[in-house]
Amino acid sequence: MRGVARRRLATLACLGLGLILALVAGWGSAVPRAAGAGGAVPPPVVPPSGVTIRVAMAVDNVYRFSSREKTFSVEGTLRLSAPAAVMGRWLAAGVDPLTLVRFQNLVEPWDSLLEASSGPLRLGADLGRDYRFNGNFYSDEIDYRGYPFGTLPLQIRLVADPSFPATIPDPPRIRLEADSAASGVSRRSNMNGYRLRSWRLFPSRGGVEMELLYDPIGWAALVKWLLPLTITMVVMLLTPNLRAGFSSERLAIPPVILLTLVFMQQAYRDSLPSLPYLTVLDGLYAFSYLVTLVFFCEFIWCANRLDRLASDGSGPQRPRLERRIERLELGLQLASLAGYGVLLLWALGQR
Repeated sequence: MRGVARRRLATLACLGLGLILALVAGWGSAVPRAAGAGGAVPPPVVPPSGVTIRVAMAVDNVYRFSSREKTFSVEGTLRLSAPAAVMGRWLAAGVDPLTLVRFQNLVEPWDSLLEASSGPLRLGADLGRDYRFNGNFYSDEIDYRGYPFGTLPLQIRLVADPSFPATIPDPPRIRLEADSAASGVSRRSNMNGYRLRSWRLFPSRGGVEMELLYDPIGWAALVKWLLPLTITMVVMLLTPNLRAGFSSERLAIPPVILLTLVFMQQAYRDSLPSLPYLTVLDGLYAFSYLVTLVFFCEFIWCANRLDRLASDGSGPQRPRLERRIERLELGLQLASLAGYGVLLLWALGQR
């Protein structure tokens, strides 16, 4: 009897141990396995897809160009378009495409105008919208080395600057694409003293850029800046034609010419920013200073020689000295004209 009881007790113990093992195994399978070593691999994070926004720009007017500040004002129309499905979802969520871009070189944005001028436009497979803009822009590509005859480049840069609300899950990456076929520049874009030569809309770093190239109107620049300088230096170069005996009259002209050059250059420089290089006009003024100073020194030398001859009583030698002075001054006049010719060739190379 005792053996039978032991066998029954052993059987019950085995059944209890098996039941405990079964419960433990069922609970372990019900608990999710942790990700990591030996666990299930989490699904890969899919980056948001990119959306291309086509940019078209129509410039109606360019005005108020400041050569000193390198700024100019532009009035025109901006068109932004994207695939219809994407644009429709944005508009339904209250996202204006204009909030996804910005003008990079716009200055004084508080004094600019940027507003929608139309509702959604169907453009083939795309949906777009037009915006009127009017603002003041800065162009850092302007080089005044050839001023006042060099080409004037003006840029309008538009870059992606997305600002999506929380209602748009997984905002896409924005890429801007230039639409030159739908862009253009009005004839009213000519500025005072400048004529539009060409324009282009092209992709640039991080966005789209509209470049306007202007050429100076030759006669306007000539009359404004070169004509006063030319007249002043013609007077200086004709002064040696006075006979050497008019020493006092000859000596009075170069100081007046120097003061005139100083005031004219100061007036011209006030229209430009501080530059680390010389412009074409700076080169002409610098050479004019040199020519005037050389003639002034030559006039002083001539006056001293003639006065010394008169005090020594060497009257017969005076005509020979005057002929020598005339030859010297003729050589200086020709050398001055040759120098201006070289400067003009250098100016043409700076354009």
